[in-house]
Amino acid sequence: MIEIFKDNYEIHLLLILYILVANQVVSAQSVVLSEKKLHILTLGDSNGSFPYSWPQQLKLALPNSEIFNISKSGRTIGFLNLGDTILNSLMVINDNLKKAADNAHGIPYDFIILDLGTNDAKAVFASRQQEVVPNLQKLISIIKTCSYDAIKNAKILIISPTPFGTKAEATEKYIGGEIRVKAMSNTFYKVAQQNSCLFINGQTISGLDVETMTADGLHLDAVASRKLIVPIVAAITSN
Repeated sequence: MIEIFKDNYEIHLLLILYILVANQVVSAQSVVLSEKKLHILTLGDSNGSFPYSWPQQLKLALPNSEIFNISKSGRTIGFLNLGDTILNSLMVINDNLKKAADNAHGIPYDFIILDLGTNDAKAVFASRQQEVVPNLQKLISIIKTCSYDAIKNAKILIISPTPFGTKAEATEKYIGGEIRVKAMSNTFYKVAQQNSCLFINGQTISGLDVETMTADGLHLDAVASRKLIVPIVAAITSN
């Protein structure tokens, strides 16, 4: 009887601790960073597609803003990933812009946030890295010259990919990726300057640790996603 009571006590204690920790995490993630009213379009890959992803964190941090998220797992800037044309941003950008314009209901977007490049850094595309910047340039040009009034005057914010952790680097799919995304942090910054875009270096996000805040060294958990949006909010609320 004493052993049963002890086991139950330990289980209940663990449950209480779990609830307390979970509440702390939810509370931290729910902190409002700005009351500003903005209209935002987000275009990303898998790190923008989860229920706790950075676009969702933006919604929590900017409760008065409207955020339309078109992110998809596996998406690249301009490569045919997994043989799927839908994952190539350049191939679907016109459809996505139409979708975003239709969703705008006549209200222009203030910002378009691009968080792409992680999948362009996969090992299978290692020999084609010289294509990444021209693809990004083309993507930006299409957005800026589109015919949709709700989109064409929006400011563009470019986020370079966050680091690859050791777990990702240990896989055949992503080996060598950290070197490639580090290079993107420099080249994407130059593209942003040339096109009068805002820029955030995903390699230098304060407090973001891919070794402890990802399960696989690549996909950001809720805490990491929250870390990512802090400089995003700072950038878009001051421009």
